[in-house]
Amino acid sequence: YGMGVRSYLLGRPPVTNMYETVVWVPWGAIIFAALLEWKSRSRTVLMVSALLSVFCLILTDLAPSVLDKSLSPLQPVLRDNFWLTTHVLVITLSYAAFFLAFALADLQLFYFLRDENKFAQKIQEGTKAIYRSIQVGVILLGAGIILGGIWADYSWGRFWGWDPKENGALLICLWLLVAIHGRLAGKMKALGYALAMCFTNIIVALAWFGVNLLNVGLHSYGFTENIAYNLAAFCILQMVVIIGAWVTILFRESKNGVKTA
Repeated sequence: YGMGVRSYLLGRPPVTNMYETVVWVPWGAIIFAALLEWKSRSRTVLMVSALLSVFCLILTDLAPSVLDKSLSPLQPVLRDNFWLTTHVLVITLSYAAFFLAFALADLQLFYFLRDENKFAQKIQEGTKAIYRSIQVGVILLGAGIILGGIWADYSWGRFWGWDPKENGALLICLWLLVAIHGRLAGKMKALGYALAMCFTNIIVALAWFGVNLLNVGLHSYGFTENIAYNLAAFCILQMVVIIGAWVTILFRESKNGVKTA
């Protein structure tokens, strides 16, 4: 309801600053989770999306200096509801699919750490849900990149300019295509896929928030200050989770002589 009112008052989609995207992304994650839940009937996916949404809403309340709630006028280049609706909404919806997959991947690591055999069915269901989320996200991201290129050609006279935001989106797309094909080819098992998705969480966070620290590029209207320490803490915490889980599982494998799936 609040997003609808905000859109009505501003006369545009609610995705033009960091605050609005942080509110929009969990909403999209819940929609994707509901669709996956309807397909799989596992209940876990919707629960994870709800926790992710609560985290994002708490973040918007605790970081007012970074996530500005004010109803500000748009930069002239952004005053085009057609491209805002097609390009920006599609890109942010891809982030929603990605963050749902990353949250599920963190849960997968918990299952592996607790008891892989006991949670074998949940691991299998979670891997499928992650795979579907990433597939949807990559399709949306690819479409968003193409639409953004068309908008860039219309606004700035070039389709691609190696802008930090453009590079970040391309990096995410290429990395996830590698992960998808690695899974298809059988090179990535369930644990490796979960670890790869957790690492992708860092890449997406850097592309979404991190390029804002560079203060360069044609996307400078989206730049936000005062996020360096928070972003660094998030990335470090995620790396600790990834490395800690991997080392713990490898140590357990060597001790028990059992190879993780």
